[in-house]
Amino acid sequence: MFRAEVVGCGIGGACAALAMAKVGASVQVYETAARAAEVGGWVTLGPAASTALDRIGLGERVRAAGFPVVSVTTVDLVTGRTGSFARTEPGHRWSSTHVWRKDLLALLREGMEEADVPCEYGTRVDPGRRTGDLLVGADGARSATRRMLGDLREPTYTGQSIRYGHCPIPAGELPRNVLHFWSHSAGVVGYVGDDRDGSFWFSRRNVASASSVVDPDEFLEPLRGTPVAEVLERSEVSAPIALYELEPEGNWHNADTVLIGDAAHAVSPAAGRGATSAIEDAIVLARTLRSADSIAAALESYTAVRRPIAQATYRPGPAPRVSPADLQL
Repeated sequence: MFRAEVVGCGIGGACAALAMAKVGASVQVYETAARAAEVGGWVTLGPAASTALDRIGLGERVRAAGFPVVSVTTVDLVTGRTGSFARTEPGHRWSSTHVWRKDLLALLREGMEEADVPCEYGTRVDPGRRTGDLLVGADGARSATRRMLGDLREPTYTGQSIRYGHCPIPAGELPRNVLHFWSHSAGVVGYVGDDRDGSFWFSRRNVASASSVVDPDEFLEPLRGTPVAEVLERSEVSAPIALYELEPEGNWHNADTVLIGDAAHAVSPAAGRGATSAIEDAIVLARTLRSADSIAAALESYTAVRRPIAQATYRPGPAPRVSPADLQL
């Protein structure tokens, strides 16, 4: 059908490689990190991501590696207002899935190997020099592929930093498989727990600049007034991480090169959509490549479909809905 090269073997790049191989492309992937590079953190995938992973044959394995998140509860510690909603979406079979990022990446890369999709790890490539018919830039928020397209946008600091924590046991007073948020005057803290995988929590707060030094206790203090307090002292805690985002504007493609995931539109973890959006991008890109008359037409169609969804994700408001039909291959 066509020869595609993918720059970046993160979540979006690996999914794009697998999806394009499913529709008949010959795919080569390049990744700067080593195959066994350790990746920290975790992601909560939306229901649409689970449907998309089913399309490339990995949904069941990812769900088994993680655990379901069936609902969300919110508490405003300033006003006392509370709320709750299900983490399901119309038409999608599965709820959200919480999974270690390293486990998700390992499964995607194993899937590539099973599908005979080659990846050169530990390789830094020049996006301007390639031999395929299509170049897919899945090289993150500071994408070299984006700069090659003449789009010189850089990620901007959101005004917030975050610390993550994990404890091998769940907090006893909180329901399992429910994502809990407590907002306060300087930010928000959150928690989800599972009997097998324990407690996952975060504290995100307003910080004047990305280089500002904040007392670690300022991040933990809001959690001490919640049931998460019982696992704090036994938790492994990350260093503070400044949060950046990239507006979904600019040039996403030319006739034979396209951006997906964070290379095109990076959102803060506050949106809870980064990994899900990258997976959706990958499936939609492969679908448009299969059905369009040319690569150039496919990239126009992909951008027309995905940019409005990325814009809706970037702006505050209800999360955009992606139907199972949108994720057909």
